[in-house]
Amino acid sequence: MHQPTRADILAYSGLRFAEILICALPLPLARMLGRGLGKLLFAFGKSRREAAIANATRCFPEWDETKVHAMIRENFAQLGMVGVEFLSVSKISAEKIRRMVKLENEELLQEAQAQGKGVFLLGAHLGNWEYAGLSLRAYGYPCDAIGRRIKNPLVDKRINQLRSKFGTHMIPHRNAVKPVFKALRGGSIIGFLMDQRALPRDGILSTFFAQPVSTNRGLAMLALKSGAPVVMVETTRVDGGFKVYFSSIVAPPKTDDREEAIALFTQEFDNRIEEAVRRNPEQWFWMHRRWEVPPEMAQ
Repeated sequence: MHQPTRADILAYSGLRFAEILICALPLPLARMLGRGLGKLLFAFGKSRREAAIANATRCFPEWDETKVHAMIRENFAQLGMVGVEFLSVSKISAEKIRRMVKLENEELLQEAQAQGKGVFLLGAHLGNWEYAGLSLRAYGYPCDAIGRRIKNPLVDKRINQLRSKFGTHMIPHRNAVKPVFKALRGGSIIGFLMDQRALPRDGILSTFFAQPVSTNRGLAMLALKSGAPVVMVETTRVDGGFKVYFSSIVAPPKTDDREEAIALFTQEFDNRIEEAVRRNPEQWFWMHRRWEVPPEMAQ
């Protein structure tokens, strides 16, 4: 990790100022502020807005332009709320998280735990994904997460401090195999967000909304090697809070060919995430350039 530059320090200072400001507000008022900031980004963030609209248009060709724009405008407002909610974490207790976030079909997660191999949670940037991990720890589950490092080391450290408030251990996605297996042996539930574009060295060609994408192959590889079950989880915003729904255990493919198994498993992950996004499209992270397939991976 590099030494902080002046730009890193300025960005970190801005983050901390925003955090202090938001924590000074009641959460309902902070959410209103977040919605407003999201709408401002929609209005003036041309590149992000155009990317999100292009993504939604390709996924919902049956929608007219008015419907796409309305959904993306609401999507930006929702993401604004996610941002301020996350920056409010330092003042939120485990009891309050439990009041805001309800776990549904919890028996499925416990069924997976009972196998004694640890558990992988397959999730997406849907609803408030940050509160999902926090809520599992608040409910007493041994939950950890795999994530990318943020280039700014000061921001990376602060974000991980917030994510680990109730004990979650963040596992950097580079060289994650050994710490993941150690966590699984200890019975950990490991969260893995699978809906962003993967670099060629990490990715495998898959399809998402019937179009080619590069998806990280890591979860399929780790799950096949460890034998730990993969549980699909959907986090959605509902009236007055959030719902974390454990929808299914994703069965591994029945093939002895390792590469085929990785490809089929990864495709099934993309299929499950697509179904979740279709149910609540306004709550997904549309501004990400998910469909930009690296040239060396394109067929």
